[in-house]
Amino acid sequence: MDSLIKSWGGEEVIIRHDQATGAWILIAIHSTRLGPAAGGTRMKSYPDFGAALQDVLRLSEAMTYKFAVPGIARGGGKAVINLPAPFDPDLRRGLLRSYGSLVKQLGGVYYTGPDVGTSSVDMNIIAETGSPYVFGRTPDAGGAGDSGPITALGVFAGIQ
Repeated sequence: MDSLIKSWGGEEVIIRHDQATGAWILIAIHSTRLGPAAGGTRMKSYPDFGAALQDVLRLSEAMTYKFAVPGIARGGGKAVINLPAPFDPDLRRGLLRSYGSLVKQLGGVYYTGPDVGTSSVDMNIIAETGSPYVFGRTPDAGGAGDSGPITALGVFAGIQ
């Protein structure tokens, strides 16, 4: 694990264990050179902690390039919430609120939104404790809603 982080070349990795759920929360800040880091929150069960760490490092680096190439004033970041298997869905809300508190503690170094395993409704819950550093909330909560169609349009434009 130590060599993986050292060879990654990013700025910071934050790792927290949520005692109430047994989940691991990992936030990777790859770069803040162009602005605060931003990236989605991926929530799923990984085969092991190493796989979750490898995923968050890789994804945060990809976000750096995703923002840098078009000149967007954001850096690369990503979060992974590694759920224990099995995971009790009744604990989801508390876990998301705990994660939101962690995002807020970072003080604007990292902004997050939905990714695999999270939704706009989840972003509403995260924002309860993580605002103003949460995007992709539902329209009734002041957000833009589901980012899926815009993401698909961007992918399609890139293919063309």
